[in-house]
Amino acid sequence: MHSFISLIYYMFKEAVAPALAGAAIGGVLLALLRQKRRREGAGFSPLQGAAIVLLFCYLGGLSAVTVLHRTVGTPWVQAHLFRAFWEAWNTFTLQIWLNPLLNIAMFLPLGVLLPLAARPFRRWYWTLAAGAGGSFVIEALQYILQRGAADVDDLFCNTLGAMLGYCLCMFVVCLAEKRWKPAGGCAVLPVLSAAFLAGVFLVYQFQPYGNLAGAPAFAADTSSTKWVLECELSDEPGPAGVYWAEPFTKESCDEFALAFARRQGVDVEDEYFDIDYYDNTAYYSNHRTFSLIVDYNDRSYSYSTSSEGFSYDDAGTATEEELRTALKALDIEVPETAQFFDLGRSAYAFRADRIEGDGTLTDGELECWVKKDGTIYQVDNALSTSTLHGDAAVISEAEAYNRLRAGRFSAAEAFEYFDPAEVHVTSCKLQYLIDTKGFRQPVYVFDMKEFDPVFVPALAG
Repeated sequence: MHSFISLIYYMFKEAVAPALAGAAIGGVLLALLRQKRRREGAGFSPLQGAAIVLLFCYLGGLSAVTVLHRTVGTPWVQAHLFRAFWEAWNTFTLQIWLNPLLNIAMFLPLGVLLPLAARPFRRWYWTLAAGAGGSFVIEALQYILQRGAADVDDLFCNTLGAMLGYCLCMFVVCLAEKRWKPAGGCAVLPVLSAAFLAGVFLVYQFQPYGNLAGAPAFAADTSSTKWVLECELSDEPGPAGVYWAEPFTKESCDEFALAFARRQGVDVEDEYFDIDYYDNTAYYSNHRTFSLIVDYNDRSYSYSTSSEGFSYDDAGTATEEELRTALKALDIEVPETAQFFDLGRSAYAFRADRIEGDGTLTDGELECWVKKDGTIYQVDNALSTSTLHGDAAVISEAEAYNRLRAGRFSAAEAFEYFDPAEVHVTSCKLQYLIDTKGFRQPVYVFDMKEFDPVFVPALAG
């Protein structure tokens, strides 16, 4: 089952009981209000009555999804507006786009039901206040009850969702009442929102390269950090190669993985053999002797002969030649240019650090673990050879350092959390990272004494 379907199913299942309880409360309240209205010589229309019950049903389900069934964790505050959208843009996967889009969709019913349930909410500012206020209460409860983050992006998305629901509801109401001009005004926000979302996807489709998943989604606050440069940096911008290796599709990934499994003697027709698909990965397993996780974009994979993981009780030793031979038997070709490393405790690695030549780039690392009998127990293969796609303009090392000091680098959240008073930058290296379209893009990686290495995207523009 795809993770998206699993998420929707889980949310729906957890919301059913509270939603029914909310509907029951709404029904009781509606009955009480009807009695009061009858004494006053008035009543409710069937549409208004249904809207009141559905509103309480929705509020019950909303409380379950946002607060009641959240796991307890460490509360924190996310104060960077539009961070969720930039993260979705950088990764460009359904799973990450769901974060802002579901937060918008989650409040659409509120904007639809409020104007139908109570006429004061047909004024936009009352629905705006209800959407923003309701979202603020949820974020505050999540923080106080330690059930999530107080997220400014959630507040924005929820409020936008409520107003989109309001606009759609009032658009239909105005059409029904033949008020054409107000109907046109109600259509503006939904049309602009749809156009913006379509524009984002069109820009992505037509840009020459993909996005970098770890690229900065916001600028870290580096105002209190003292930067000390301990290496020389070039002021000269220049071109750098952009490389390409055909990413897996779902079909080609299945073909690769099933062939890999059959070579290990695995019966892929067995009833216990499962395939699970996610945004950019697929998981293949018979839950006993075979497990394979494959990444579509960079064609990397992790293979194990057991679903229980590696045990040091099985640890063995092997030479470089023995490992190359054993890997070849698994149909894994290790480039001759890759260096061999003994990592200890039966773990070995073949590494290629940006080896360029003849229009190719060999980069990455393959790690493997060996059992006592000399067989390979596990392989994590992120070692690849790609071909030159073309040269692209890149910023200089000095410009990349300026962006580093301005907080525009990967791991910005961790940097803000540790808030180092002083950072010594010891080196700047041009390296390659896989983007969301399968290209190997150049980035500048900075090594620091007080913090883990971070990268700054190198492409100009």
